[in-house]
Amino acid sequence: MALTNRQGKQKMDRAQRLPYKDLMHTNHTVIILHNQVQDNAPEDVLDIVRQAHWIAEILQAKGYDAHLLPFSLQNLEVLVQKQKQSPILVFNLVDSAPGEERLAYLVPGLLEQLHLNYTGCSLDALYQTTNKVLAKRMLQAGGIDTPLWVSRSETQALKTIHSGRFLIKPTGEDASIGLDESCLVDVNQVLSTLEIKENQLKKACFAEQFIDGREFTACMYGTRHDCIVLPPYEWVFKEYEEHHKAKIITYDAKWTEDTFGYNHIEPKYTIEHADEDLVQNLIAIAKKCWDIFSLQGYARVDFRIDREGKPWVLEVNCNPSFYGFYHLANENNLTFEDIVTSLVEQAVSS
Repeated sequence: MALTNRQGKQKMDRAQRLPYKDLMHTNHTVIILHNQVQDNAPEDVLDIVRQAHWIAEILQAKGYDAHLLPFSLQNLEVLVQKQKQSPILVFNLVDSAPGEERLAYLVPGLLEQLHLNYTGCSLDALYQTTNKVLAKRMLQAGGIDTPLWVSRSETQALKTIHSGRFLIKPTGEDASIGLDESCLVDVNQVLSTLEIKENQLKKACFAEQFIDGREFTACMYGTRHDCIVLPPYEWVFKEYEEHHKAKIITYDAKWTEDTFGYNHIEPKYTIEHADEDLVQNLIAIAKKCWDIFSLQGYARVDFRIDREGKPWVLEVNCNPSFYGFYHLANENNLTFEDIVTSLVEQAVSS
């Protein structure tokens, strides 16, 4: 996990700071649309801007006329006026941030209404997957195994599960926001802890049955009917058992340097012979997820593998960070830059 965050910082250090040019006087352009970022923004939000600079750097090197633009309704109006003069494409990197949780799924709808082509997933797909309880219902209805869950209004799982632990998560957040070790509780503490966490975070939360096993991620991209799944990779929890720590990827493990998780969770991109069948199964499940949510552009599926070797889908993430794609491309003799440009070409032709 530390490699993921450091990679973003290294890319930001190398990228040239790109000015917000006068969009009314450029030819065919690609607009990298991203969140408005304040000086005191948390690390996961700052990372959105790092990736925006990184993507702009790649597209400019490929010959595209690429520009960064922070999201606002006024800036969308600028894009509409620009579109009247020459074609533009929006590379949509607008993600959820504190106070902006609805932006992630609303932006594609706004862009469609304004007849602006854009990269990535649709409003429907983002709405369905950013509501994690709704996503779990859809996964279950589609025949995909996902851990049972409990919310303030859905407590059926507690009638069948009488032992074990649950992990409390915000219903509509990504980047492991709000997730720490106190979120992992015994089954008899689920409802009380849910109430506590919702009061602390001021957000709706749910509890997910904790699968104590291995964790894998599958990155995928493509058109609505042609999905490419890159080889899934594993997150390795080093020395967790020795330190009696639960194997969960907390917010600090993703974003806070010099914490235990940041220093002890590492991605493993090589596939062992014993895992070949498992990996093929994960690829097949990822493709089913692509179909269930009618995905397009790029997405990621997070899995847990229980002690019997059964995969469980934790989440489907639309328009995720690009670091996993970058490392997988390097490990599999692919060109990450070509993946980025394929997203642009797909959006242009859609």
